Amino acid sequence: MQTSTKKRILVTGGAGYIGSATVEALVQAGHQVVVFDNLATGQKDKIHSEATLVEGDITTISDVETVFSSYQFDAVIHFAAKKSVAEGQREPATYFKNNVLGTLNVLTCMEKYQVPQIVFSSTAAVYKAIDAPEFSFTEESEVSPSSVYGQSKLMSETLIKEFYNTKKISQYSLLRYFNVAGDSGLQYREDTAQNVFPLIARAIEQKQTFNIYGDDYDTKDGTGIRDYIHLADLVDAHLKALNSSVSGVFNLGTNTGYSVQDLVQTFQTVAGQDITVEIQPRRPGDIGTVVADATKAKADLDWKPTRDLTAMVESTVSVYGL
Repeated sequence: MQTSTKKRILVTGGAGYIGSATVEALVQAGHQVVVFDNLATGQKDKIHSEATLVEGDITTISDVETVFSSYQFDAVIHFAAKKSVAEGQREPATYFKNNVLGTLNVLTCMEKYQVPQIVFSSTAAVYKAIDAPEFSFTEESEVSPSSVYGQSKLMSETLIKEFYNTKKISQYSLLRYFNVAGDSGLQYREDTAQNVFPLIARAIEQKQTFNIYGDDYDTKDGTGIRDYIHLADLVDAHLKALNSSVSGVFNLGTNTGYSVQDLVQTFQTVAGQDITVEIQPRRPGDIGTVVADATKAKADLDWKPTRDLTAMVESTVSVYGL
């Protein structure tokens, strides 16, 4: 069930890649938006001018208390977190502090200040890796994260569910992203991002070699297949969740897999430039195919992605001026 009531929304991490795009859409939809961000990685200039920025750290309860006590929120969209799988393996304490304690601080203040609803930025990294070409993950698939990052998100999901089960909050949406790509119009560029789209774009821009890790998977061309979702479609899902009365877990993907070679070829076509590729050994923990079954989001949130791989690549190429 969907409603379209205008709300006052707290967006944690609202200066980030996904957060700033969501803030833009929320303001355009008529909501009042307060962004809470420590600007450690977020970009202040990408926050919509009609949104209010409160600087603070999600791990400092007094900072979180300050923003909750200053406004009466109808809902929280919680993005603020660290997100690098590799960094999480090196710095587990940092990841559990930021991602788990940060979520607990938000929930604690939601209970105290009677904020009923949370939309949470989660990840497909919570699932147990299953290396089967025809397999797609549903929300009922086994969860068993192989990374600190995935564990921190699953622990956060558990906290949210228990605050709901004990009636401290009244509604939640746990949105498990697959591979987010593209740009929604803000020209948001992260030069430290290790996601495959910016890695390919920077390789073209800097005329460097792009590394493909593994070409011996059980896939059509031997390279890994992933489910990529356009940022603008992802943002749309957050607004649908915000306006829904249904609590639950939702996969956000396209039900379609593209190989790394597919990405390289699409970038070459769109950018009109050749990419030098080098094959490297597989990375530990990587599997061949990861694709979402997102039919639940379509049924319960009335959401479905509408943008294809070419649109994702075109918007990325635009950001990098290629």
